[in-house]
Amino acid sequence: MPASVAAALAPRLKALPARVATMAPRLGYAKDDAAATSRYRWNNQPSKAWYNSAWWQKTRQRILARDLYTCQSCSVLVAGKGEAHIDHVVPHNDDRSLFFCEDSELQTLCQHCHNSKKQSEERRSAGGR
Repeated sequence: MPASVAAALAPRLKALPARVATMAPRLGYAKDDAAATSRYRWNNQPSKAWYNSAWWQKTRQRILARDLYTCQSCSVLVAGKGEAHIDHVVPHNDDRSLFFCEDSELQTLCQHCHNSKKQSEERRSAGGR
């Protein structure tokens, strides 16, 4: 490559990493980037917005009071911030009719039991155990 061509390309090549870094991903998100994962799920799963609805907020409080802030799986008190999860007994999988369900189809779970249940459901749906 002639020196004049290399000299002309040098400034462009130095700017390339900065331009690439600011490009939006085209195929999804980086698995180890928690913020990108959250943004991707929020934008691609309609049920994420349903959790901000007035119906869900009222229903959540009703279920917590009904279950006396107690995990229905392990009987641990879940009164701290972020400890109580209201779980759909039948997974809704972004189906509106399953998400907006009767109170009898919801239960209070602690974070550990909720995460364990969701992981086992995901393994089953992926064809695992």
